[in-house]
Amino acid sequence: MLKHKLTYLAILGALFTLFMVGCGSDNSKDAAATQISEGAKQHKVIKYRRLPTATSDMFEAGIVPILKKKGYELKPVEITDSVQRELALSEDEIDMHVDSHAAYVNTINKDQKTNLYPALQVPTVPAGIYAGSKTDLKQLADGDKIAFPNDASNEARSLQLLKETGLIKMKEGVDPTKYKLADVAENPHHLQLVLMKGPNIAGVRSDFAFVILRGSDAYNAKIDFNSALAGERQEDILAPNMMCFVVNGKHKDEAWVQDVIAAYKSSEFKDFMKTQSKFWILPEYLRSK
Repeated sequence: MLKHKLTYLAILGALFTLFMVGCGSDNSKDAAATQISEGAKQHKVIKYRRLPTATSDMFEAGIVPILKKKGYELKPVEITDSVQRELALSEDEIDMHVDSHAAYVNTINKDQKTNLYPALQVPTVPAGIYAGSKTDLKQLADGDKIAFPNDASNEARSLQLLKETGLIKMKEGVDPTKYKLADVAENPHHLQLVLMKGPNIAGVRSDFAFVILRGSDAYNAKIDFNSALAGERQEDILAPNMMCFVVNGKHKDEAWVQDVIAAYKSSEFKDFMKTQSKFWILPEYLRSK
């Protein structure tokens, strides 16, 4: 009888131990699941500019899930105009966006007296030369018209691309991020270089022999990036033309900003990027070692 009683007690003890281990495991899982970063405690809701752009969609697909695990709430705010986007950021109507490159931010800071800060380069869809009425750069003829964006930073970016493609030559000694039409030194094909609002170019591309589209404009027009006839390349894109995670400069050292940076640099996001198109130009921290 005593033997049976001891066996019974041993079984109860084992079951109790398993129960406690199970509870401890569940509790640890719950603790891990509900662990909130210091940044999220201080700044629970991140308001970000949301518009269908390649970088914005990538932020939502690859970065938002990481930030939610850290305890953040993400609130999208739709702003269609690029200048209004930057002014909204300057006035704290939004906390961040990922839809400008540093050259553009610097131009806005100068023109609008803002204090915006490109906190981190992010994956970038290159600007590219796309077909208009002609489908191959070998069809280029004297006097052909090429349209490209008219804002200062993307005017410079487009001229840099035309230079790298060998269609024009630019004056020596001019900062490529500040190129203007007046800086064209040689135009052997007598190309008509037409400045237009970037978002409008894709809709009138048949009016030009070729057009230069920013990644966001090609994306919004549902034009396959891989159909570009020439484009910025990983090895020669200018650093100021890489898209950035942008914040109001007065917040640049806050913990939530560092958490967004950490999310982009995480192994989880690096694995996510491996599932994406090879067309993206990657910042140094995401390139395979």
